[in-house]
Amino acid sequence: MTEKTEPARRLPVLLREPLVHFILAALAVFIAWNAVSATRASEARTIRVSTADLERLASIYAAESGALPSGEDMVAMVNDYVRDEALAREAKRLGLDEGDTIITRRLAQKMTFMVADLARETEPDEAVLRDWYEAHADRFTDPQMLTFQHVFFSQDVRGAAATTDAKAALASLNTGGDWRATGDPFMLQRAYGDLPVREVVRLFGADFATVLAAMPASDQWTGPVTSALGVHLVKVTANTPARLPPFEQVRDAVMADRQDETRREQNEQAIQDIIARYKVEVEGINAD
Repeated sequence: MTEKTEPARRLPVLLREPLVHFILAALAVFIAWNAVSATRASEARTIRVSTADLERLASIYAAESGALPSGEDMVAMVNDYVRDEALAREAKRLGLDEGDTIITRRLAQKMTFMVADLARETEPDEAVLRDWYEAHADRFTDPQMLTFQHVFFSQDVRGAAATTDAKAALASLNTGGDWRATGDPFMLQRAYGDLPVREVVRLFGADFATVLAAMPASDQWTGPVTSALGVHLVKVTANTPARLPPFEQVRDAVMADRQDETRREQNEQAIQDIIARYKVEVEGINAD
């Protein structure tokens, strides 16, 4: 009888041993962790297709096809969605997303879009818009416009005689000569109407544009004027100076311009705030 009850008497003594307490505690933690891990693993293996996902898929289909998807179309889209999600998760599990520049850029782009969506600005009052209009008047100014005709003398064809020949033709043009039949063929137009000075610069070069911009409108031919292309005789028939329209005429443009720039500044600040959360270390460079 004594031998049978001896183990039972030893059990309370063992339970008071610190090592046994540690083992039991570790066992309890292990069991609890396994339960949590199993739940997490189950969650990780679950692909949920929400109502929002279904609406988004239907919207994409409607935008691309111009019609609402049928039941079969929705099944096909959900199957594709699940397929892509499963493959993407498996790729992440295998670490295939690490070190991939394309994926990094795509995620950065999506984050940029999200930051932009979060930025919301209240409509500025009239005084703020007028201040913006005055501070950025160059953005709303109508450019100087030129209307002109020209006769071209090619230095490639005539060499140094191009300028001399142009001077000789000037008097003929101003006494009724046919300007279309004078000079050499020109690869661009011979006449331009309401052309911004910046376009004259692009087509003929800055020196030519500067000379023409200073010419008053006239029915007389002048020159020669040298461009990046050759030598020209020119008749400027209209020279409209740059003009800043009244605020009331460009108010909508002022509003849009201010909102665009403010949004860009807010987005950039939000991105810089995100970057500031991270410590940047460049291997081989002492940050100190």
